[in-house]
Formats: sequence, structure tokens, C-alpha cells
Amino acid sequence: MQEAVATRVRDGGAERLLLLEHDPVYTIGRRGTTDHLLVPPEVLRADGASVYRVDRGGDITYHGPGQLVGYPITAFAEGADLVGYVRAIEAAVRDALASYGVRSRTEPGKTGVWVDLADGRPAKIAAIGVRISRGVTSHGFALNVSTDLAAFDRVLPCGFQHEVASLQRLGVAADVSEVGDRCARALAARLGRELVIDASVEPPRDAEIPMEAPVRGALDLVAEPLPA
Repeated sequence: MQEAVATRVRDGGAERLLLLEHDPVYTIGRRGTTDHLLVPPEVLRADGASVYRVDRGGDITYHGPGQLVGYPITAFAEGADLVGYVRAIEAAVRDALASYGVRSRTEPGKTGVWVDLADGRPAKIAAIGVRISRGVTSHGFALNVSTDLAAFDRVLPCGFQHEVASLQRLGVAADVSEVGDRCARALAARLGRELVIDASVEPPRDAEIPMEAPVRGALDLVAEPLPA
């Protein structure tokens, strides 16, 4: 879907923000390695999780139910400020968290959004990894709302050991779709876009997906091997 929408944006179509929850999946970015999987494949399969390499920046992260995932697919002019774009996503997530009374921050030299747990320990509540290809953005952010945080214990999230938080862990009861609405409005404001709510997205067509797109050859790295 991301590849198809990106093709439409390149052809002059509407920019989109895709908001969703994934089935349990670990994705490994361009800088990532399977060495950061801390359990054997059979454990992940037993949990119903899959593992895929993807073409965003960053290392390994988890997506699953109870987590809001946002993919802004927007036109990105040549020479535009990539760091500024990432900072705008961070700021939008922080704006949404603030609307729930949650204080958050960024960490120098790291991407994502961080909070303090009740005992004062820092914890990451939102991960960010983006891609710019042929003048269009894809991938984006993942914000833990009521995610099963035990899933992060099976990997080195983002490639280094750290605590992970969610709104639920902070004592905030929130619905993923409601959080999505707040994030969408905040992101539109931070990027200077007008937000138009439209739940309909035309299904992807094969011709819209470039032949070299990694998704065409995507393999679940922990799938059961096919019999010889």
C-alpha cells in the first residue's frame, strides 16, 4: 500500500497519512541485523510473530496490536531538510502525548520520543524510521498505546537495550483510533498540511509497485522452511 500511494503522490496524487495497527511483526531497517533477535525463530513463531527486512532507516523494532503506526506519504523536495522532517514527526507525537497530560522529550543523538516511568527511569514510547525515495516519504512512527511490551523483550529494540513505555504503562487509558486522530491533527499542523479525513484508499495495483521495490521479494525470516 505504501509503494502504491507513493507512486500516486509522484504522479500528482493526494498525500496520505496511513494510520493502522499491525499484526505481530518485527521489522529490520537498513542498519539492522538479525543478531538483535534475542530468541530463536520457533519462539517468535509460537507468538504468532513474523520478521521482515524493510527499506526504512533504523534498526529492529516491533509492531503489533495496541500500537498506533503512522506512515506519512508526502512529497519531499530535493534538498529538503530530512532531519527537520523527522523532528516534526517527533514533535507531533509529543503534542499528542501532551494532550493526555503526558510529558515527553527527545534524546540527543537518538530518534524517537521518550518519557519517564514512575520510578524515574527513561523509556521509549515512540519509535521513528523513515525513507525518502524519488521525492516521496514513506514509513514513519510507531507509538505504543496499549501494546504488549513483553514483545520488546525478544529483541534489542532499535539496536540497544532500553526500557519501553506505553500510554497504558503510564496509567493512561486511551483508544488507538482516538490517539490516531490526535496524532494526525498534530502532524498536519507540524508539517503545514491541511488534514482531510478520508477512510477510503484505493487498493494497490501491481503496476504502481516498482519492480525493484523490496516488498516484491519480502520473506518472513522466521517462517518454517519449505519441505525439499
